[in-house]
Amino acid sequence: MGISSYKNPKNSNVSVSIEHKTISSAEKFYVQAEELKKENKYKESIENYLNSILIDRNNPNYYIGIANAYKNLKNYSKALLYLKKAEIIEPYNTTIQKEIARCFILNGNIEKGAQYLIRTISLEPNNPDVQMQLALVHEMLQEDDMAFMIYQKIIETNPDYIRAYIQKATLYMHIEDYKNSASMFLEVLKKKPDYYRAFLALGICYEKMSNMPAAKRYYKKYLKANPLANDYFDIKY
Repeated sequence: MGISSYKNPKNSNVSVSIEHKTISSAEKFYVQAEELKKENKYKESIENYLNSILIDRNNPNYYIGIANAYKNLKNYSKALLYLKKAEIIEPYNTTIQKEIARCFILNGNIEKGAQYLIRTISLEPNNPDVQMQLALVHEMLQEDDMAFMIYQKIIETNPDYIRAYIQKATLYMHIEDYKNSASMFLEVLKKKPDYYRAFLALGICYEKMSNMPAAKRYYKKYLKANPLANDYFDIKY
């Protein structure tokens, strides 16, 4: 759409840009929608987002905003509808790709969500957060080997990214590989000594391996670091 101008017959040097007024109106509705969303008034915000879109159909932020409102209302199909429209406008926008992935996963289409996460990683190959999300999706699909591979890759390329260590250790525990789980949780403590949940995990791992002296030692460390646990955690010394 080009810029339309109205010439004032009394002064040919004065012109009013209609497009400028129109875009300003769209932005006004968008700002109102964002404020309503902050107040958790998602249904009210949707009306304002729609007004923005009716005025200006080429701003991806309006589609992302209304999609987020629908996502908070758990209407993931509607959220995907608007995110797909945003994707047409900006096909390489990683925010849009990540939101589409999340909505597919929340809507139960985990495989499709994984596809969009892979697409996002191709655009942001050094983003460990997105890689973590993909690994978690592989866990949901019970593709543990893929998840382990991704966690290890993150650890090798981002050795201070503690979440990968924790999740890899947790996955080992989930598949009852307590030896490797304990080894990974010890690595976690080397990186983050104040992560007291690792003490509890280590206690469980050693108990499962019938090493009660080691289990009690880490249970005690856990209770010392987290005194509130005394109310529901009983250790026989």
